[in-house]
Amino acid sequence: MSGNSTNVRLMSGLLSGVGAVSPSAAGRLAFEIFCATGKRRRPRFTPRPDRVETVRVGRQRVLTYAWDGGGPTVVLVHGWNGGSGDLAAFIAPLRDAGRRVVAVDLPAHGRSSGRRLTLAAAVDAVDAVLRREPSVEAVIAHSFGVPATVLAAGRGAPLPRAVLISGPASMEPYLQRFEQVLRLDPSVRAAMRARIRRVLDEGGLETMELTAVAPRLAGRALVIHDRADREVPFLSAQALHRAWPGAELLATEGLGHRRILSDPAVIARAVRFAVEWDRPAVEERPAIGERRLQMIAS
Repeated sequence: MSGNSTNVRLMSGLLSGVGAVSPSAAGRLAFEIFCATGKRRRPRFTPRPDRVETVRVGRQRVLTYAWDGGGPTVVLVHGWNGGSGDLAAFIAPLRDAGRRVVAVDLPAHGRSSGRRLTLAAAVDAVDAVLRREPSVEAVIAHSFGVPATVLAAGRGAPLPRAVLISGPASMEPYLQRFEQVLRLDPSVRAAMRARIRRVLDEGGLETMELTAVAPRLAGRALVIHDRADREVPFLSAQALHRAWPGAELLATEGLGHRRILSDPAVIARAVRFAVEWDRPAVEERPAIGERRLQMIAS
């Protein structure tokens, strides 16, 4: 969100005017703006899904796309203003590995219902999908899908293995940036944060900090992040890696925040980890494309 845009100036002026009369009302309005999503992107898949299913999550209708593979399930979770199609490149190799694949449209994204998305609603959606599947083997999540997945696991949803790509370890920096760009008065900030706290409490979420939840998780994790990611800093990956016992951290170079999802070496490494083929009996020489991937630690 750019502080120089006309829309931002208008929103800032509106919130300032409302806040002068009622900080509580301005806080509620700021919360609605913070949770507003952008233009929807309808998913396109090759191969086409074997079925499209609807999961009821509270008042929301969450769409999932399933490819049968005969084996356990790998769930794909997209990021903010993304869509299930963002992770389409993972589907064919997972099916080739004999896995059932389920991709999710989070609320207010793709073909799912809703006009805005809270972190609690995203967690509810991921939680519902994971608990519905009879045999979840892994989740591959991108960006905002990472906190939704980790926090769902913190509430007890099954997560034996997780591939966490370009995800934030905390929502706090984005909340602070939102407050700064819109120049929210302290009283309005307090009201908005009180609203956020209520929504989290209603969703059974004690925290938005992944580093507070990760130490309690028993599943294995592979954290993948580009060093030059401009949307989510590499420091987030390092923090999550340190907090998650036994996690592995894979750094990439030159792939950014979104192109990382279509890189063949990243896809191959993620799929190997998800289906537990990441421990070969004989060490293999890396493919040419894998030379820009660096396993930092495990």
